[in-house]
Amino acid sequence: MSEVDDEDDFTPWTAEGAERLRVAAGEAGRALQRHAEAVGKLTSSSPSIELIEASNLLLPALLEVATAQFEFTGNSGPLGLLFSLEDEDEDEDDDEDEEENTTGISILQRRDYRVSDEDSIIEQGREAYLRVWPDDTDAEAAEDVTSLGRALYQLAHDAGSWDVLERVDGLRPTGGTLLVVANDETLGPDPDDWPEDLFDHDPERAIYRQSDSYD
Repeated sequence: MSEVDDEDDFTPWTAEGAERLRVAAGEAGRALQRHAEAVGKLTSSSPSIELIEASNLLLPALLEVATAQFEFTGNSGPLGLLFSLEDEDEDEDDDEDEEENTTGISILQRRDYRVSDEDSIIEQGREAYLRVWPDDTDAEAAEDVTSLGRALYQLAHDAGSWDVLERVDGLRPTGGTLLVVANDETLGPDPDDWPEDLFDHDPERAIYRQSDSYD
C-alpha cells in the first residue's frame, strides 16, 4: 500500500482521519452491496469476465478503507492484505510488452431521484454548509444555498460523497445505472478540450453495466 512520503508529516488520530475512515467504510458497504447484487445476477452461463469485473469494481473501495485506517492509526488492518493484489497486478504489468497499448475507461453513471420537498432539501443544504464552514452565519448559509442544485452540492461536500443523497429527506431514489466503457480518448486536464457531449459513447465498447432499482 502507499506509505506516507515523509514520516514527519504522518499525523494519526485526527478528527479528519476518523471522518475519512467513516466515509470510506460507508462507501465500501454500498460497494459491497452493489457487488453482491451484480454477482447474484450471474448464472453458470455468464462469462467469467463479469465476475472479475464486479470484483475489480469492489476492490478500490476496500483499499480506501485500509488506506484511511492506516492514516488514522498507522495500521491498515485486515483489509491491508488486499494491497498484495495490487502488487500482483503491477508485477503482471511489468512483464507485458512495453509497446502494448493500454485502453482507458469511462465510468458513465446516472442516478434518478424524486423530489418531494425542495424547501426541506435547501434547508438541509444550508445546515451542511454550516458544518463545512462553522464560523459562518445563518445569513451567509442562506446567501450561498439559494437553489436545489446548490443545496445538493453542499450536502455532498459535507458528506464527501454524492451517495449522501440516498439519505436526504425530501429525495427518494427511483433508479440508477452505471456503465463502464473502454475509451482511448480520456478527458484531459483542460475542460475546454473536452467533447461537448461527455456521455456520448459507443455501446459496443461497454465492458460492464450495473442497474439498480428501488421499490
